[in-house]
Amino acid sequence: EVLDEGGTQPLVDLTRRLANEVERLRLLYLYPSGLTESLIDAILATKVPYFDLSLQHVSRPHLRRMKRWGDGERFLERIAAIRAADPHAAFRSSFIVGYPGETEDDQAELLDFLEEAQLDWVGFFPYSAETGTTAATMENQIAPELALERLREASVIQDAITARRRDEMVGQVFEVLIDAPGVGRTVKECPEIDGVVYVNGEHRVGTLVPCRITASRGTDVEAEPI
Repeated sequence: EVLDEGGTQPLVDLTRRLANEVERLRLLYLYPSGLTESLIDAILATKVPYFDLSLQHVSRPHLRRMKRWGDGERFLERIAAIRAADPHAAFRSSFIVGYPGETEDDQAELLDFLEEAQLDWVGFFPYSAETGTTAATMENQIAPELALERLREASVIQDAITARRRDEMVGQVFEVLIDAPGVGRTVKECPEIDGVVYVNGEHRVGTLVPCRITASRGTDVEAEPI
């Protein structure tokens, strides 16, 4: 369970090679156990400092029930190290609430983590039992109603954080990749799952347009070409 010790990561070499072939390279669904210093450096070198981390939860005992690596403290350390290297890095993650055995203390730990981590984007999913899986036969199944309540608690906190993170972009200049007439994204938005940038003027799809962010609308922002 120690990062950065021994072994090699083909993903690091692949990332470095592909970064020379394309204008933007974005890595998705990274496991925290594989987020080594070498991989962090390779991602930052792509000039797309976007870290999509598959955390699932932050309570160490609960993560072990889920057969997952890590804990909230380790995750926060890695996030802090990335922000020290690039204060403009964006973070996305996803969490499962209501997995069998999840306690109120586990939920409280998750909520505290959200407040401290200040992630840009987060998806929350209620656990649902699937026939044939180990989790479906575990003790201490969580009632669906309680899982949804916990999801709502987490979403209220994260929605406010995401809105603040978007507000912080106002006044800053970014290169916007035009995806459709009047709509694009900076390096902070992954296509189809994050917010978008509404750009004034007519611009050819596929071009990069320097823009200043002028306003935020919750998850989306508005921009003017400069």
